[in-house]
Amino acid sequence: MLSHKTQLTICRTYATSLLFVMSFFAYSNEESKEPEQPSFYGGRSVSQQNNQQPPEKITFQRRAIAPAIPIDDNTQLNIRSNLLQHNLNASTVNTKIVLSLDNISRQEWLLAKKASYYFERNENKQTGLTDSVQGYHHTTMWDIASDIGATLALEALELITTVQADAKLNRILTTLTTMPLYNDQLPNREYSTETGLPSGKQNNRNGNGWSALDIGRLLIWLEITIQQKPHFQKQVNIITKRWLLSRAVHEKTLYGTRYQKNAEFYRQEGRLGYLQYAAQGYQLAGLDMTNSFIRDHTAIVNVDNIPLYIDTRNVPFFTTDPYVLQAIELGENTAWWNQLESIYQLHKQQYNQSDKLWIFAEDAINKSPWFSYNNIYFYGKSWLSTSSGGKTIENPQVFSNKIAFGLSVIFEDAFSDALRQAVIENSRSSRVIPTGIYKNNAPNTSYNINTNSLILVSLWYKSRGNKAILTPTTTN
Repeated sequence: MLSHKTQLTICRTYATSLLFVMSFFAYSNEESKEPEQPSFYGGRSVSQQNNQQPPEKITFQRRAIAPAIPIDDNTQLNIRSNLLQHNLNASTVNTKIVLSLDNISRQEWLLAKKASYYFERNENKQTGLTDSVQGYHHTTMWDIASDIGATLALEALELITTVQADAKLNRILTTLTTMPLYNDQLPNREYSTETGLPSGKQNNRNGNGWSALDIGRLLIWLEITIQQKPHFQKQVNIITKRWLLSRAVHEKTLYGTRYQKNAEFYRQEGRLGYLQYAAQGYQLAGLDMTNSFIRDHTAIVNVDNIPLYIDTRNVPFFTTDPYVLQAIELGENTAWWNQLESIYQLHKQQYNQSDKLWIFAEDAINKSPWFSYNNIYFYGKSWLSTSSGGKTIENPQVFSNKIAFGLSVIFEDAFSDALRQAVIENSRSSRVIPTGIYKNNAPNTSYNINTNSLILVSLWYKSRGNKAILTPTTTN
């Protein structure tokens, strides 16, 4: 354990070479008669391909980003560990949370400092926005939520000062206040981190639509911002009042928009896990999301003899991510759809039977197709990694550092210890936290915002005595 004045010095020097210039793309799910196709908004050197899924009722799925450029730097760590208190004067609560930084191990502090360097290196000072992937100057609302989370976590962990955190948050919120909206309604799917303007395809008309899922996650983190820093309440209110949030909700569930080929498509968005997690952001904003939590469009399957709910609609991406984010950001939820315990036991069983650590999650990858959904179950097959268009990925990523570390702070047993040590080992030779490990044991070095943010937020959660970041939690 770290004492109050422990000084740690790490030198990590390695040759830097340009690895990959990646494309940013997303899968489009829409309610029309045309067949499903992945939507490569913001894509670089990526051509659109027809999806072989049969034409059916199509709905929109979430963003996918990913370039990867290696990092090289020598930095001295100056890590402080002590006991501090934060008074959460939120609009909904007035609760004092005691943070204990002494229960964070030396190796975990090293991870925190590595993660912090990602944000030091990749923030664009003009906008306050951090690149979604190292060297790729674009971001989504999902990634801005990760940006806010990392900033608050860095302050809580005393790796930046309150003055620095407030300045960074002010830059982000100012950009959110002024950025052009798609059709003057809601944030576009993607923005330039350098200018704060819409990027990707159709950027000459303020973008190509919005992701209701991404906006939902950002709403959660804007609420957390208000709880942690009430002086930003007015600024957050200005932002959300600009947004016509009711357009992202139809029939009490999430709907996204995509503009392509001179036509706009408005379609249901979100699958089991992702849908319920993001819908809570809209609930916090006062919208009725009742139909996001009903059991329609679900079935039960057995994956390695463990029963799990699946979504029966098309492109039913099923990863561990939303369940880990739910636990850390919003808290325990005993609703029928929250399968965190079963998913954890499934991965644990797989490890006990094979002696191989697998943690399936969505992640940026440093090879084509640049982003993968590593599905626990997908169209009748378990443990299947796919692109955003549903195409199987060869030599997939089988271990996600961000989700493995999140699980390691949520659970406490031999398996969670193994996950923690694996993330530490996977990160040993990198200046920031790499994304994960491929099936052939090669590292996935697509350095990205979501991996490094979740490491920091997980440590913040741990320092809070495993209390969710948002207080109180929303239950459904």
